[in-house]
Amino acid sequence: MQSIRVVSYNIRHARGLDNKVDLNRVAEVLCRSNAQLIGLQEVDKYLPRSHFQHQTKILGRTLNKFWAFAPNLHWGAAQYGNAVLSHWPILQYKQYLLPSKGEQRGLLEAEIQMGHRRISFFCTHLGLNREERLEQTQEIIRVISQTPCPVILAGDFNDVPTSPEYNLLTSVLLDATSAVGGFGTYPANRPEEQIDFIFISPEWQVLSIFPIKSDASDHLPVLAELQPAWENDENYNNIKLL
Repeated sequence: MQSIRVVSYNIRHARGLDNKVDLNRVAEVLCRSNAQLIGLQEVDKYLPRSHFQHQTKILGRTLNKFWAFAPNLHWGAAQYGNAVLSHWPILQYKQYLLPSKGEQRGLLEAEIQMGHRRISFFCTHLGLNREERLEQTQEIIRVISQTPCPVILAGDFNDVPTSPEYNLLTSVLLDATSAVGGFGTYPANRPEEQIDFIFISPEWQVLSIFPIKSDASDHLPVLAELQPAWENDENYNNIKLL
């Protein structure tokens, strides 16, 4: 059975539970996951706190992945935002700045050629204020509704499954973690809350989903194994997903 592995991970600019910034630890976690699609939040580019590294580029090269970085905040050449890593070519990507009352938030969309199908892989990190999260969620739904492709949405949503934002999202997408009743993702050393999710459109089936134990960030990565529902298409046997 063909399947793909997807990770959502808030890496906190690679600052681990010991408060040391070490991008190698993040790379090791992602390598161990064997994920082909990775959505990252809180990613730095040329910031002093993370040793002036272009974190997305380094992870892309280390993991041999195509990559895209979308900054939400700018300080000259230094930037901070979301990123996507992909085993398959990224045909194009687009950054949507979300309505924000505090820190500017964004939604990164990567159009990916996966065999004979194109998919839209989204990555986001919502705000800390409920009112702005509701507005951000509405904008995300508006954007997603315009794509004709199968959708995967990964991110740190800064709220729990009982929230109005979650109810809005699950009116159009499936929470992949609901297949196992959900689980804690934050804080990493004592995960009591679930604020990190992977949402999917009906073209996907969840085979498994679970958090990965790690101290490389204050969040736990979420790993989902997904089955494309179009596997019985006549062209499907002519492609390799893995």
